[in-house]
Amino acid sequence: MVKVVTNIEAMMFDLDGTLIDSIPAYFDLLQSIFDTLGLPQPEIPLKKAFIGRGPVVFEQMIPEQNDLDRDTVIQQCFEVGRRLSRDMFRNKVRLFPGVKALFEMLKQQGISIGIVSTTERQFIERKMQPLTNEGIRKAVEVIIAIEDAPQRKPAPDPLLECARRLSVAPQKCVYVGDSDVDILAGKSAGMQTIGVLSGLADRQTFHKEQPTLVVESVNDIWRHLAPQTENPKKRGENTHEPE
Repeated sequence: MVKVVTNIEAMMFDLDGTLIDSIPAYFDLLQSIFDTLGLPQPEIPLKKAFIGRGPVVFEQMIPEQNDLDRDTVIQQCFEVGRRLSRDMFRNKVRLFPGVKALFEMLKQQGISIGIVSTTERQFIERKMQPLTNEGIRKAVEVIIAIEDAPQRKPAPDPLLECARRLSVAPQKCVYVGDSDVDILAGKSAGMQTIGVLSGLADRQTFHKEQPTLVVESVNDIWRHLAPQTENPKKRGENTHEPE
């Protein structure tokens, strides 16, 4: 029997490794950053942590015996990374198959779409370029960047902020992501969760976190959506009490 997600009014997505195929580009970017600065390459788990948790992981990547002040080196990592990544999302990163069709289906069923990312606000549109290229950027009603909540994933704060802006109760949301951090955040927020195997986590990692379901990619999600016959959002009603 196919497992389904039910009673939802909003679907939120992580970006990297979930909607856009950016994980290989990120590994290339990190290698270039550390080669440019003459630093030893971080271990693979740290690189994965960077992609999942954001730039806060830079501090763990800098060797303890480094001669320069750690804050100075971290700032250099930021500067080199911003310069090298300028064209990355335009030239190297593509939308995963099935994203456009899923977005169109969600909109037809009156399900709101949000994105929760650990990307800085000033760079978020750069990463949204693959969605713009496919004509689905406007389908995304809310984008939460790293500055928009007091704590970042795996804390629930950014997901709860997205739900608040969408005017949807958390229990009527589902969060889709490619890492254990995403599942932890979604469950902490009281949402249903979907793990996709297109990015950082494998099936064993997801098994430990027990998401609502695990699929190979976003392209498989539509098979697990129950019909939204009584979705108030489709009728234009507000289902979340204003603050």
